[in-house]
Amino acid sequence: MEYKRGRPKPHQADELQLCAQAMCLEEMLCCPVPEGALYYGETRRRTPVRFSPELRRQVQSAAEEMHQLFRRGHTPKARPGKFCGACSLKELCLPQLIRRESVSDYLNRAMEETP
Repeated sequence: MEYKRGRPKPHQADELQLCAQAMCLEEMLCCPVPEGALYYGETRRRTPVRFSPELRRQVQSAAEEMHQLFRRGHTPKARPGKFCGACSLKELCLPQLIRRESVSDYLNRAMEETP
């Protein structure tokens, strides 16, 4: 069971997170975890989640992509949005700084505007 403060989302991020947690438990405890549940505080509803082979493939694919980024030493920039306010990582990510123009973009724009 994973508790979420908000409501169900139109994408599968919550289901993927829950499935990844279940896959970790399966590996650590050597027992199958075929399903789980998401509880949304805003709607006060529990949503069952079956960990289908397709959902597991999506988790595996995302994990492989993250490992490739880590090996290359590349951290992708976050895309700030309305969800940043409730994020537990906002103090590390600093989304308000990402929205600002980069120094190189500022200098290039200034050079183009100079007569």
